Amino acid sequence: MVWEMEQYAPDHSKSEQSNAERLSPLNLLYLRFALALIASIFLIFISITLHFEADQAPGFLRFVSLALATGVMALLAGPFLDNLKREIRDRRLSLASLIFTGSGAAFVLSTWNTLAGSGLFAAFGVEPGTVEGSGNTYFETSAMILTFYVGSLLIDTRIKKGLSGYSRLWEPGSLPEVLKVIDGDMSQLRTMRTAIDELRAGDRCLTEAGQPVLYDAVVDSGSGLIDESHLTGEPEAVRKVKGDKVSAGSMTIDGGMVLRVKLPYQESTLSNYMDRARAMRSRPGYYERVAARGASLLLMVVMLAAFGGLGWYLATSTTAKALEVFLAVLLIGCPCAFAISTPAALWVAHQRLHRTGIVAMGGSSALEQLPGMKMVMFDKTGTLTEGVALKKTDRVTEDPDWSSDRLIRLAGGVEMDQTHPFARALRRYLAQHDLEPIPVEQAKVIPGQGVEAEWNDRRILLVNNGHPDSSGLLSDDEFGLFLDGRLMIRFSVYQPPREHLERVIRRLRTENRVEVAVVTGDPVSPDMALPENILQEVYYHAGCTPEEKATLVDRYRSKFGKILFTGDGTNDLMAINRADLGVGVYTGTLSIRNNADFVLFHPNLESISEMLQFSKRIRRTIRGNFFWAVIYNVLGVGVALMGMLHPFFAILAMMLSSLFVTLHALTLRRSQPSLGRLEQDVNRHAGRDLLQAGVAGT
Repeated sequence: MVWEMEQYAPDHSKSEQSNAERLSPLNLLYLRFALALIASIFLIFISITLHFEADQAPGFLRFVSLALATGVMALLAGPFLDNLKREIRDRRLSLASLIFTGSGAAFVLSTWNTLAGSGLFAAFGVEPGTVEGSGNTYFETSAMILTFYVGSLLIDTRIKKGLSGYSRLWEPGSLPEVLKVIDGDMSQLRTMRTAIDELRAGDRCLTEAGQPVLYDAVVDSGSGLIDESHLTGEPEAVRKVKGDKVSAGSMTIDGGMVLRVKLPYQESTLSNYMDRARAMRSRPGYYERVAARGASLLLMVVMLAAFGGLGWYLATSTTAKALEVFLAVLLIGCPCAFAISTPAALWVAHQRLHRTGIVAMGGSSALEQLPGMKMVMFDKTGTLTEGVALKKTDRVTEDPDWSSDRLIRLAGGVEMDQTHPFARALRRYLAQHDLEPIPVEQAKVIPGQGVEAEWNDRRILLVNNGHPDSSGLLSDDEFGLFLDGRLMIRFSVYQPPREHLERVIRRLRTENRVEVAVVTGDPVSPDMALPENILQEVYYHAGCTPEEKATLVDRYRSKFGKILFTGDGTNDLMAINRADLGVGVYTGTLSIRNNADFVLFHPNLESISEMLQFSKRIRRTIRGNFFWAVIYNVLGVGVALMGMLHPFFAILAMMLSSLFVTLHALTLRRSQPSLGRLEQDVNRHAGRDLLQAGVAGT
């Protein structure tokens, strides 16, 4: 039943839907459920009248009950019948089939008793009152069983579909457009911006520096560097030439290649990967699996108790009493509270976190693992820092043809199309001083070292101290501009830490009681990277390659326990995949956002401390719901077996139990006031509420 409802759910990944698409089978089921609920409510009032005022109640009310119950059966019984046929064929029975069988039995017996008790069967030799229990009807029980069970399934399906709705942020509609080549060769190309879902096999596209490739392709002309670490795990960029294959999801480093589309996005390896990732995220977490196993065990116990009670009262009392006990046990023991307790808590938690700028892309499993984190590891550059700023320039070689401003303009031309933080800092410097960059040719990234280019047949290098030509000439915080092998000017850079960084580190250590480590690929000494008061609180590692970051994750896991890694760049991808949980900054690369378990939509890193603290409240809420569901079912089944519970009141108890766990889950919205303050800060920064209708399946 749940599986069928999930198939009915509309595909929200499409930006536009026709009216026919909106009228999906799931929406029709919602409509049928609403009508059945209205009919069931009327049945309850009629049942109260028949139960408490049997002598004065008009006889036609029984036929009104019959008509209303028949309408409920017509509205809801179809999927149950199909499900029952399939399960009989497969020689297995689920809770849905067992509940439908009990509900159907109550409906059939109530119909027989109503017709027989009215004298309608007299013509066939059946006298009024000769059918045992002809005065008893269970129409409200039959209708409420189906209605509320379908309602619990709809709630569960809606919640799970809502959770999976977060992956829509990475559907084609939210990905960048591409430059589709209209005509021309490498010397003169005509291009136009095109949505990726409009590309077809055989189309040609021009790559842009720092942008992802969103389709499977081969290089048609030109050459360039491609980062394939999302597929291979290798951090080094690979040079692609004509005829080489390029997989969707790869990042272009320097751009300038023309790729011929082999498989568009919808059929690409990236799309298949995202489908698998969404399937993994939609898999139930630990508590959901516990709830499912508990519901299965409870179902077995309840069915044994129901049939045992039926047999006992058939032998010791009347058929009517036996059926009453059977239905009461079946209703009070229905594991609806189990079914919705965990999804409801997790759904509320997802919404609460989303309002504070956090999206749990890892789904339920990621939320459940959060309380067990023992260390938080941060990438430094771009994650803990505000970016790179130019601290000063130092002219090295005096040349009358090259003034300081002209050298800075040349450096700006080298970095004009690059995405490294230093390139952004240099462009900001040029803009602030009204300087125009000098265009260069064939700018190519040297991974981890800088950029190489040509200008008027002269070789230009803008590199850090990791490049062989700069050995002994540059310090850790400097970039140098080399012209034909001669150092012309040094650029001192500074990466200021975020203003709230000290508070973040202190909260993680004191409130969350986790260790903190900072790793960076920059060869920067600790005293130049972070203030001394922060360094005293963390483990610091500089000059780390992507492999070394992943190795540090393993080392600290063996020492402290589970690791949460936070990063923003492709060089953090291996560490995030190696860590128990990963957090990506939304301003980071596409590969990070696709692989992280959590994505921060806001640069305030206090979100991580709040998230860790909130996860413990989520766990307590889920455990509280479990405890209530167990106590309710144990006591309720016991009372029903003693014959002290009418099926009507069993329905009310089942409703109240489901309502209780839902309201208990909703307390997560009001818990942890600091989350509310963070939400206000996030929305002020974003200029709008982050949680909007249609964004997260709400």
